[in-house]
Amino acid sequence: MSAGYISGFEVGDPPEAIASRLLEDGGVYITNLVAPEVMDQVYAEIQEGATVESQKSDTSLWPEGNKTLGALAATSSTYVEKLIVHPLVLEIVDLILRPAAPMIRDKPENQQNFEIAKIDADSTQVVIKPSSELGPNCDHYNLGAGVMLEVGAKSDQNQILHRENAIYQPYVEHLDMREFIVSTMWAGTDFTKENGATRVVPGSHRWPEDRIATEDEIVQAVMPKGSVVLWLSRTLHGAAGSQTGERRTGFFASYIPDWFRQEENQLIAVAPEIAEHLPDRARRLVGYSSSPTLGWVKGRDQNNLLMPGTSGPIG
Repeated sequence: MSAGYISGFEVGDPPEAIASRLLEDGGVYITNLVAPEVMDQVYAEIQEGATVESQKSDTSLWPEGNKTLGALAATSSTYVEKLIVHPLVLEIVDLILRPAAPMIRDKPENQQNFEIAKIDADSTQVVIKPSSELGPNCDHYNLGAGVMLEVGAKSDQNQILHRENAIYQPYVEHLDMREFIVSTMWAGTDFTKENGATRVVPGSHRWPEDRIATEDEIVQAVMPKGSVVLWLSRTLHGAAGSQTGERRTGFFASYIPDWFRQEENQLIAVAPEIAEHLPDRARRLVGYSSSPTLGWVKGRDQNNLLMPGTSGPIG
């Protein structure tokens, strides 16, 4: 990989090759993954109940003149059915977040087995013992956030380059972790250099946190409507400013291990009465499921917490 270059893939390319390049470079894009009409439908659905006020943004991370809108999993069935559970995207996320390798990288001593040790005739204790046995990063993964991010016409200010892992700092900085977030930005319009296509710094996921990118290391994800760009937790990225009179709309979705707090509170954003109508895979992504030890509700089904069943250690 050379500075200022991001690899592009097409429909039909193997997910293993895409995931491998994503891990190597920190970002990739896939062209024409869904039809342009799908993106129009997502936009129409999320705008149906939205107000001008609800889309305003004036933070340093998303400057005034641009638009944001959250809770997309609750407002657009097309976003749910066609984007966040797209089979190719989920195959790639599986390979990144649930590989046959431990979360604590290259440290077998940190992989632990549970054993029951006998204290005396009446007492026992759980003992955690080191093991070289490898396992996945998580039982399953959830939707971290589902947000529309729109660069306004003639909003010429570049977004601050940032990393997704910043939202979990300083809580995880002491861990030598594998990648723990896969982010996606779907092109709701054509992404061009002029209208604010997402900027990515390939290789920055391997940099020290305090290294500053140079202009020749930044590349834009120029891609047609219906395409998607993916990046990792430590990859520097941000929207470019627009030099045109047209909007540049992206639909964001991130994927995180089930044991991480979701960036956007999906259980509030997507109420149970909405979640019960989602496809099974989408409902689990939103968070209405549990691992064997985390997120369980006694008397509820582990794979669908809206239904009766057994879940968790005392289910």
